[in-house]
Amino acid sequence: MNLPQFSFGQPWWLLLLLPLLWWFRRQGRPGQTAAILHSTTSMLAGLGNPRKVTPGRILWAVRLVAMILLVLAMARPRVPEGEHKNPNKGIDIMLACDISGSMDEKDFTIGAEKISRREALTRAISEFVENRTSDRIGMVGFGQYTYLLSPLTTDGNWIKDVLKMVVLRMDGTAIGDGIIAGVDKLEENPARSKVMILVTDGQNNKGNNPLVAADYAKTKGVRIYALEIMNIRSIRGAGVEKSPLAQVAQKTGGQYFQASDTGSLMQIYRQIDRMEKREIEVNRHMLYHELFLWFAGLAAVLLLFEWIANHTFWLRVP
Repeated sequence: MNLPQFSFGQPWWLLLLLPLLWWFRRQGRPGQTAAILHSTTSMLAGLGNPRKVTPGRILWAVRLVAMILLVLAMARPRVPEGEHKNPNKGIDIMLACDISGSMDEKDFTIGAEKISRREALTRAISEFVENRTSDRIGMVGFGQYTYLLSPLTTDGNWIKDVLKMVVLRMDGTAIGDGIIAGVDKLEENPARSKVMILVTDGQNNKGNNPLVAADYAKTKGVRIYALEIMNIRSIRGAGVEKSPLAQVAQKTGGQYFQASDTGSLMQIYRQIDRMEKREIEVNRHMLYHELFLWFAGLAAVLLLFEWIANHTFWLRVP
Protein backbone atom coordinates (compact mmCIF):
# COMPACT_ATOMS: atom_id res chain seq x y z
CA MET A 1 0.00 0.00 0.00
CA ASN A 2 1.40 3.41 -1.02
CA LEU A 3 1.12 5.99 1.75
CA PRO A 4 0.57 9.64 0.74
CA GLN A 5 3.66 11.86 0.85
CA PHE A 6 3.02 14.02 3.91
CA SER A 7 4.86 17.34 4.14
CA PHE A 8 4.70 20.82 5.70
CA GLY A 9 4.29 23.95 3.62
CA GLN A 10 5.90 26.23 6.25
CA PRO A 11 8.00 23.88 8.40
CA TRP A 12 9.84 26.68 10.24
CA TRP A 13 6.80 27.05 12.53
CA LEU A 14 7.76 23.67 14.01
CA LEU A 15 10.60 25.44 15.83
CA LEU A 16 7.94 26.75 18.24
CA LEU A 17 7.60 23.23 19.62
CA LEU A 18 10.89 23.59 21.52
CA PRO A 19 9.96 26.66 23.61
CA LEU A 20 6.42 25.29 24.00
CA LEU A 21 7.63 22.03 25.53
CA TRP A 22 10.12 23.92 27.70
CA TRP A 23 7.34 26.23 28.98
CA PHE A 24 5.05 23.32 29.85
CA ARG A 25 7.89 21.59 31.62
CA ARG A 26 8.41 24.72 33.74
CA GLN A 27 4.82 24.58 34.94
CA GLY A 28 5.79 21.94 37.44
CA ARG A 29 4.01 18.65 38.20
CA PRO A 30 0.44 18.98 36.89
CA GLY A 31 -2.65 18.05 38.81
CA GLN A 32 -1.47 19.08 42.28
CA THR A 33 -4.41 19.67 44.63
CA ALA A 34 -4.55 22.65 46.98
CA ALA A 35 -3.89 21.64 50.63
CA ILE A 36 -5.66 22.75 53.83
CA LEU A 37 -3.88 22.38 57.18
CA HIS A 38 -5.95 20.28 59.56
CA SER A 39 -5.20 18.63 62.88
CA THR A 40 -6.30 15.21 61.67
CA THR A 41 -7.52 13.62 58.44
CA SER A 42 -9.45 10.78 60.04
CA MET A 43 -12.75 12.59 59.46
CA LEU A 44 -12.05 12.74 55.69
CA ALA A 45 -11.05 9.11 55.27
CA GLY A 46 -14.51 7.89 54.36
CA LEU A 47 -15.46 10.62 51.92
CA GLY A 48 -14.44 8.58 48.90
CA ASN A 49 -11.73 6.64 47.13
CA PRO A 50 -8.79 8.70 45.80
CA ARG A 51 -8.66 9.21 42.02
CA LYS A 52 -6.02 7.18 40.22
CA VAL A 53 -5.56 10.01 37.71
CA THR A 54 -6.14 13.56 38.83
CA PRO A 55 -8.24 15.92 36.67
CA GLY A 56 -5.40 18.42 36.72
CA ARG A 57 -3.08 15.97 35.00
CA ILE A 58 -5.66 15.22 32.31
CA LEU A 59 -6.34 18.90 31.63
CA TRP A 60 -2.62 19.62 31.51
CA ALA A 61 -2.18 16.92 28.86
CA VAL A 62 -5.20 18.19 26.90
CA ARG A 63 -3.80 21.73 26.88
CA LEU A 64 -0.36 20.49 25.78
CA VAL A 65 -1.75 18.41 22.90
CA ALA A 66 -3.95 21.33 21.79
CA MET A 67 -0.99 23.71 21.66
CA ILE A 68 1.09 21.17 19.72
CA LEU A 69 -1.75 20.78 17.21
CA LEU A 70 -1.95 24.55 16.76
CA VAL A 71 1.78 24.72 16.00
CA LEU A 72 1.41 21.87 13.49
CA ALA A 73 -1.52 23.69 11.87
CA MET A 74 0.62 26.83 11.43
CA ALA A 75 3.25 24.67 9.69
CA ARG A 76 0.60 23.82 7.01
CA PRO A 77 0.49 20.01 6.92
CA ARG A 78 -0.47 18.76 3.43
CA VAL A 79 -0.48 15.83 1.05
CA PRO A 80 0.10 16.16 -2.73
CA GLU A 81 -2.84 15.83 -5.13
CA GLY A 82 -0.83 15.91 -8.36
CA GLU A 83 0.73 18.26 -10.86
CA HIS A 84 -1.15 21.08 -12.49
CA LYS A 85 -0.16 22.58 -15.83
CA ASN A 86 -0.73 26.26 -16.06
CA PRO A 87 -2.67 26.84 -19.31
CA ASN A 88 -1.43 30.42 -19.49
CA LYS A 89 2.21 29.43 -19.41
CA GLY A 90 2.56 26.92 -22.27
CA ILE A 91 3.94 27.86 -25.67
CA ASP A 92 2.24 28.76 -28.93
CA ILE A 93 3.22 26.62 -31.90
CA MET A 94 2.35 27.46 -35.49
CA LEU A 95 2.61 24.70 -38.08
CA ALA A 96 3.40 26.31 -41.44
CA CYS A 97 2.75 23.58 -44.03
CA ASP A 98 3.36 23.46 -47.77
CA ILE A 99 0.02 22.76 -49.49
CA SER A 100 1.29 22.82 -53.07
CA GLY A 101 0.33 19.93 -55.34
CA SER A 102 3.71 18.16 -54.99
CA MET A 103 2.80 17.22 -51.40
CA ASP A 104 0.44 14.59 -52.84
CA GLU A 105 3.31 12.77 -54.57
CA LYS A 106 3.34 9.16 -53.30
CA ASP A 107 7.03 8.54 -52.71
CA PHE A 108 6.81 7.80 -48.95
CA THR A 109 5.93 4.43 -47.44
CA ILE A 110 4.36 2.90 -44.34
CA GLY A 111 5.51 -0.70 -44.33
CA ALA A 112 4.94 -1.87 -47.87
CA GLU A 113 2.22 0.69 -48.56
CA LYS A 114 2.94 3.77 -50.68
CA ILE A 115 1.63 6.99 -49.15
CA SER A 116 1.84 10.65 -50.09
CA ARG A 117 4.08 13.21 -48.48
CA ARG A 118 0.98 14.86 -47.07
CA GLU A 119 -0.15 11.60 -45.43
CA ALA A 120 3.28 11.09 -43.88
CA LEU A 121 3.30 14.66 -42.61
CA THR A 122 -0.19 14.23 -41.14
CA ARG A 123 0.99 11.16 -39.21
CA ALA A 124 3.99 13.03 -37.82
CA ILE A 125 1.89 16.04 -36.83
CA SER A 126 -0.73 13.82 -35.16
CA GLU A 127 1.88 12.19 -32.91
CA PHE A 128 3.48 15.55 -32.17
CA VAL A 129 0.18 17.16 -31.16
CA GLU A 130 -0.67 14.32 -28.76
CA ASN A 131 2.45 15.16 -26.73
CA ARG A 132 1.75 18.91 -26.52
CA THR A 133 -1.26 19.04 -24.19
CA SER A 134 -0.11 22.25 -22.49
CA ASP A 135 0.33 24.24 -25.68
CA ARG A 136 -1.83 26.02 -28.21
CA ILE A 137 -1.22 24.90 -31.79
CA GLY A 138 -2.32 26.54 -35.03
CA MET A 139 -1.74 25.89 -38.72
CA VAL A 140 -1.20 28.00 -41.83
CA GLY A 141 -0.89 26.58 -45.32
CA PHE A 142 1.02 28.11 -48.19
CA GLY A 143 1.00 27.45 -51.90
CA GLN A 144 0.70 30.35 -54.29
CA TYR A 145 -1.22 32.10 -51.50
CA THR A 146 -1.38 31.63 -47.75
CA TYR A 147 -4.36 30.25 -45.85
CA LEU A 148 -5.23 30.11 -42.16
CA LEU A 149 -6.11 26.44 -41.71
CA SER A 150 -6.55 26.67 -37.94
CA PRO A 151 -6.22 29.44 -35.33
CA LEU A 152 -4.26 28.69 -32.19
CA THR A 153 -6.21 26.06 -30.29
CA THR A 154 -5.87 23.38 -27.65
CA ASP A 155 -8.11 21.07 -29.71
CA GLY A 156 -5.51 18.57 -30.86
CA ASN A 157 -8.04 16.44 -32.73
CA TRP A 158 -8.86 19.33 -35.06
CA ILE A 159 -5.18 19.94 -35.81
CA LYS A 160 -4.76 16.26 -36.68
CA ASP A 161 -7.55 16.36 -39.25
CA VAL A 162 -7.33 19.79 -40.87
CA LEU A 163 -4.45 18.99 -43.25
CA LYS A 164 -6.36 16.01 -44.64
CA MET A 165 -9.17 18.28 -45.84
CA VAL A 166 -7.05 20.74 -47.83
CA VAL A 167 -7.25 20.63 -51.63
CA LEU A 168 -3.67 20.83 -52.94
CA ARG A 169 -2.92 22.85 -56.09
CA MET A 170 0.07 22.98 -58.43
CA ASP A 171 0.33 26.75 -58.37
CA GLY A 172 3.56 27.72 -56.62
CA THR A 173 5.24 27.81 -53.19
CA ALA A 174 5.22 31.05 -51.21
CA ILE A 175 7.44 30.08 -48.27
CA GLY A 176 8.19 33.64 -47.19
CA ASP A 177 4.51 34.58 -47.18
CA GLY A 178 3.74 31.45 -45.14
CA ILE A 179 6.30 32.49 -42.51
CA ILE A 180 4.88 36.01 -42.26
CA ALA A 181 1.28 34.76 -42.02
CA GLY A 182 2.24 32.34 -39.23
CA VAL A 183 4.18 34.99 -37.31
CA ASP A 184 1.24 37.39 -37.50
CA LYS A 185 -1.06 34.79 -35.92
CA LEU A 186 1.48 34.04 -33.18
CA GLU A 187 1.80 37.76 -32.46
CA GLU A 188 -1.82 37.83 -31.22
CA ASN A 189 -0.50 36.79 -27.79
CA PRO A 190 2.99 38.31 -27.52
CA ALA A 191 3.47 37.30 -23.86
CA ARG A 192 3.81 33.60 -24.68
CA SER A 193 6.86 31.79 -26.05
CA LYS A 194 6.41 31.30 -29.80
CA VAL A 195 7.62 28.53 -32.11
CA MET A 196 7.02 27.78 -35.79
CA ILE A 197 7.58 24.45 -37.54
CA LEU A 198 7.96 25.15 -41.27
CA VAL A 199 7.58 22.23 -43.71
CA THR A 200 8.00 22.34 -47.47
CA ASP A 201 9.08 20.12 -50.35
CA GLY A 202 9.92 22.91 -52.77
CA GLN A 203 11.77 26.16 -53.29
CA ASN A 204 10.29 29.60 -52.77
CA ASN A 205 8.96 30.89 -56.10
CA LYS A 206 6.20 33.26 -55.01
CA GLY A 207 5.83 36.23 -52.71
CA ASN A 208 8.35 37.42 -50.10
CA ASN A 209 11.91 36.21 -49.74
CA PRO A 210 12.09 33.63 -46.89
CA LEU A 211 15.20 35.35 -45.46
CA VAL A 212 13.35 38.65 -45.21
CA ALA A 213 10.46 36.81 -43.57
CA ALA A 214 12.95 35.21 -41.14
CA ASP A 215 14.18 38.65 -40.10
CA TYR A 216 10.57 39.60 -39.41
CA ALA A 217 10.08 36.43 -37.33
CA LYS A 218 13.23 37.21 -35.35
CA THR A 219 11.97 40.69 -34.44
CA LYS A 220 8.77 39.08 -33.10
CA GLY A 221 10.65 36.49 -31.02
CA VAL A 222 9.51 33.49 -33.12
CA ARG A 223 11.87 30.51 -33.29
CA ILE A 224 11.59 28.56 -36.55
CA TYR A 225 12.34 24.88 -37.10
CA ALA A 226 12.62 24.42 -40.86
CA LEU A 227 11.99 20.97 -42.33
CA GLU A 228 12.61 20.23 -46.00
CA ILE A 229 11.06 17.15 -47.60
CA MET A 230 13.09 15.86 -50.53
CA ASN A 231 14.09 12.79 -52.50
CA ILE A 232 16.81 10.76 -50.81
CA ARG A 233 19.15 11.45 -53.76
CA SER A 234 18.84 15.16 -53.02
CA ILE A 235 19.85 14.92 -49.36
CA ARG A 236 22.97 16.99 -48.85
CA GLY A 237 25.48 17.22 -46.05
CA ALA A 238 28.28 19.56 -47.07
CA GLY A 239 27.15 23.09 -47.76
CA VAL A 240 23.76 22.53 -46.17
CA GLU A 241 24.14 25.77 -44.20
CA LYS A 242 23.78 27.69 -47.48
CA SER A 243 20.25 26.38 -47.98
CA PRO A 244 17.68 29.20 -47.66
CA LEU A 245 15.69 27.16 -45.13
CA ALA A 246 18.83 26.46 -43.09
CA GLN A 247 19.48 30.21 -42.99
CA VAL A 248 15.88 30.84 -41.91
CA ALA A 249 16.34 28.46 -38.97
CA GLN A 250 19.75 29.88 -38.07
CA LYS A 251 18.49 33.47 -38.10
CA THR A 252 15.66 32.71 -35.66
CA GLY A 253 17.49 30.37 -33.29
CA GLY A 254 15.87 27.18 -34.58
CA GLN A 255 17.24 24.19 -36.49
CA TYR A 256 17.12 22.89 -40.05
CA PHE A 257 16.18 19.29 -40.96
CA GLN A 258 15.91 17.17 -44.10
CA ALA A 259 13.50 14.24 -44.48
CA SER A 260 13.29 11.71 -47.31
CA ASP A 261 11.01 9.07 -45.78
CA THR A 262 8.26 8.60 -43.22
CA GLY A 263 10.61 7.36 -40.50
CA SER A 264 12.92 10.35 -40.66
CA LEU A 265 9.94 12.72 -40.77
CA MET A 266 8.50 11.18 -37.60
CA GLN A 267 11.88 11.30 -35.86
CA ILE A 268 12.34 14.98 -36.68
CA TYR A 269 9.03 15.88 -35.06
CA ARG A 270 9.95 13.78 -32.02
CA GLN A 271 13.27 15.60 -31.76
CA ILE A 272 11.57 19.00 -31.95
CA ASP A 273 9.11 17.83 -29.29
CA ARG A 274 11.99 16.91 -26.96
CA MET A 275 13.82 20.19 -27.57
CA GLU A 276 10.73 22.23 -26.74
CA LYS A 277 9.67 20.20 -23.68
CA ARG A 278 11.66 22.54 -21.40
CA GLU A 279 9.17 25.29 -22.17
CA ILE A 280 6.34 23.51 -20.33
CA GLU A 281 8.17 21.69 -17.55
CA VAL A 282 8.95 24.92 -15.70
CA ASN A 283 5.31 25.92 -15.87
CA ARG A 284 3.95 23.07 -13.77
CA HIS A 285 3.24 23.29 -10.07
CA MET A 286 2.11 20.77 -7.51
CA LEU A 287 -1.39 20.89 -6.09
CA TYR A 288 -1.74 20.01 -2.40
CA HIS A 289 -4.62 19.07 -0.14
CA GLU A 290 -4.17 21.27 2.92
CA LEU A 291 -4.77 19.61 6.30
CA PHE A 292 -4.27 22.55 8.67
CA LEU A 293 -8.03 22.94 9.28
CA TRP A 294 -8.17 19.41 10.71
CA PHE A 295 -5.32 20.14 13.11
CA ALA A 296 -6.68 23.56 14.09
CA GLY A 297 -10.20 22.16 14.50
CA LEU A 298 -9.06 19.34 16.76
CA ALA A 299 -7.01 21.82 18.83
CA ALA A 300 -10.10 24.04 19.21
CA VAL A 301 -12.18 21.05 20.37
CA LEU A 302 -9.57 20.12 22.99
CA LEU A 303 -9.31 23.69 24.29
CA LEU A 304 -13.10 23.91 24.48
CA PHE A 305 -13.19 20.64 26.43
CA GLU A 306 -10.56 21.96 28.82
CA TRP A 307 -12.50 25.19 29.41
CA ILE A 308 -15.81 23.36 30.02
CA ALA A 309 -14.13 20.85 32.35
CA ASN A 310 -12.42 23.64 34.31
CA HIS A 311 -15.72 25.46 34.81
CA THR A 312 -18.10 22.53 35.42
CA PHE A 313 -17.48 18.95 36.45
CA TRP A 314 -13.77 19.43 37.24
CA LEU A 315 -14.16 22.84 38.85
CA ARG A 316 -11.56 23.30 41.59
CA VAL A 317 -12.23 25.40 44.66
CA PRO A 318 -9.18 26.23 46.84
